[in-house]
Amino acid sequence: MVKMLVLLILLLSAIGSVTGYLFLDNEIAVGEAEIVEGQKKQEEGKSEMKEGKAELKAGKKELSEGKEDYAEAKDNKMLVLADKLLNEGEGLEEGREQIAEGNKEVSEGKREVNIGERQLEEGKQKLSRGKEQLKIAKNARLACAIGAGIFTILTVLLGIYWRQNVNKLLTRVFKSVKG
Repeated sequence: MVKMLVLLILLLSAIGSVTGYLFLDNEIAVGEAEIVEGQKKQEEGKSEMKEGKAELKAGKKELSEGKEDYAEAKDNKMLVLADKLLNEGEGLEEGREQIAEGNKEVSEGKREVNIGERQLEEGKQKLSRGKEQLKIAKNARLACAIGAGIFTILTVLLGIYWRQNVNKLLTRVFKSVKG
């Protein structure tokens, strides 16, 4: 009876190991696909970040030039007088508003670049964690494969070795059930 129980436990362990292997194999395939997708998104994010930084740099340069032009125009008494006479001072006021809008856009650009850098770093960390989990899952899958092989071999070998005793045991059990 103990031999039957041992064989049953070994058989169930082999089946459990095979099931674990199949489950992990599926999860690994899904994980590898997600890592490829994550790497693709990371590369896209890097190129978008590069473009965003270039736009921010161009915006800062344009704002700086606009501020210089405004300062020169404001310091030019003749231009100020002509603006007041011809445009009722609206030209310089419009320049001041454009500079304020430019400051606002540059500030927003800086904020977006900072958010993008943070998201890129978070994505890099997630990708790293995913690769580490994938490595662990591959090791666990290997352990399940080895376990399935060992449990199957033990079940077969012990089954062959104990076969005569098991046959006698089964014959006695069936006779007692019938009798």
